[in-house]
Amino acid sequence: MERRKYLARAYKDYYKSFTAKIVKLDDAGLKGYAARVDIHEVNRPLIVGEKGAEMCLANDGYSEIQFQPEGENWGVIGIYDDKNKIIEYYIDITRKNGADESGAPYCDDLYLDIVLMPDGKSFLCDEDELREALESGDITKDDYDLAYRVKDELYDKKIIDAGYMDNLFEKLKNYFDDDSINTS
Repeated sequence: MERRKYLARAYKDYYKSFTAKIVKLDDAGLKGYAARVDIHEVNRPLIVGEKGAEMCLANDGYSEIQFQPEGENWGVIGIYDDKNKIIEYYIDITRKNGADESGAPYCDDLYLDIVLMPDGKSFLCDEDELREALESGDITKDDYDLAYRVKDELYDKKIIDAGYMDNLFEKLKNYFDDDSINTS
């Protein structure tokens, strides 16, 4: 089975304390759910990358804006450092975005991810996890094909584009009381 991920849930291994706010969007240009997570204190920083090219994705004072568009098969997280500068956009390919019976927004993640850097470079991630999920029967061949089809559509529609994401997140941050996050 795909992995169910809930919006505004924190990585408890890393986050010691945080606050989160979720909003339902129903505007002409934006429909779905958005969340802002402010990380107050971490148990340990979340460092990714190879030696010499490490990058910190979670530390004291960092924040995230998350967006799951309605009717789409993707979601995105904008990760910001303690100076409110964008670190990266992390795009999850999903089978479904929705809300459970209690109203908590979630996505059913299909393993395949795209990282988009502020300079426009992008990287496809977790193809091995997608393949392993297919081989183990956790997802169907249709789900596997959907993941790649959605990836191609995101590139074709120029959603995997730093300018597009900067504009999207500029709009999203306006839904939260504290507009201290900037996308520049």
